[in-house]
Amino acid sequence: MALKVAVSLTFFLFGTLTAVFAYLMVRKRRENRRQAVLRAGKEQLRLPLLRYLLGDEEQPPWPASLLEREALLELLDDFAALLKGEQVQARIRAFAEEYFEGWLRRRLASRHWGERMNALFFIEDLQMKALLADIERLYRSRIATKGEVVKILTIFAKFDYRPVVVYVLQPKHELTEFAYRVIFGHMSERLLQQVKRRFAELPPAGQYALIDIIGIRRRQEQSFLQERLASEELEIRVRALKAMAEIGAPLHARQLAHHLSSPHWQERLMAARLAGRCREERLLPLLYERLSDRSFAVRAEAAAALARLPGGRIALNRAAQQADDRYARDMARQWLEGGEG
Repeated sequence: MALKVAVSLTFFLFGTLTAVFAYLMVRKRRENRRQAVLRAGKEQLRLPLLRYLLGDEEQPPWPASLLEREALLELLDDFAALLKGEQVQARIRAFAEEYFEGWLRRRLASRHWGERMNALFFIEDLQMKALLADIERLYRSRIATKGEVVKILTIFAKFDYRPVVVYVLQPKHELTEFAYRVIFGHMSERLLQQVKRRFAELPPAGQYALIDIIGIRRRQEQSFLQERLASEELEIRVRALKAMAEIGAPLHARQLAHHLSSPHWQERLMAARLAGRCREERLLPLLYERLSDRSFAVRAEAAAALARLPGGRIALNRAAQQADDRYARDMARQWLEGGEG
């Protein structure tokens, strides 16, 4: 009896696996045929569409089937990335809004995540601001996933859409620091200033990202960054010092001394980096002291900073020969012999 059950179960499993394999093969063949039709459609429409977008043809090409319609949209997306100039970009946007706005609006309301995301990518690439209200409706809906929220907020930032400021302060889903950095990276100076004024309302990940973006863009925000140095949160102080080093914002020696003597090595590291960017001779004693730091990273940064300062090579020579701390002597010698390592 047990043998019959085992044999029956084996045949059942074999039949199930065979059916699944057959289904996947059929699906694969269908997808291959679909892709072949798409490629053929794109080749057929490529030149007529290009001539229309460049103004050589009055009438745009129009597809005869749904697949050719999809091929035309993909071509339009390709040309949006390749063709430069305000006139041709405006022509691409007008064409997309006239012939694909309704189709993309329906995709945004789809129950399938993939269709909604594809629609968002097309809207972003083709700069279809006419669909902003529909995108915002999707953002507020219950079906919007975390990935869609990040993409939508990025689109809002690219399109200079003012409500994005409120949305990043209180996002629908918790955002990562990387997501905030992407969103802030696409914001105009006008929007970024609005976010900066409401810095305290940002979640920690947003605060870290905003400080980083200020450093990356090298914006002269010295007063804003100096205010962050008074924060009780270590990560805020570290990010502010890093951003100040990126933009070369000077800091008074007394303040630098405070951060260079921090109990946290990350703060001492960024303070040493900032001191190297300031290139002021009065900072030599502060950095000389950090050559004996218990953290290798801080010692290396202090030596690098000394090498940039007027009189820094003399200080490194003195440390290499006279420093009481063996680690300070070793680090100074490394830099005098040609740099770190």
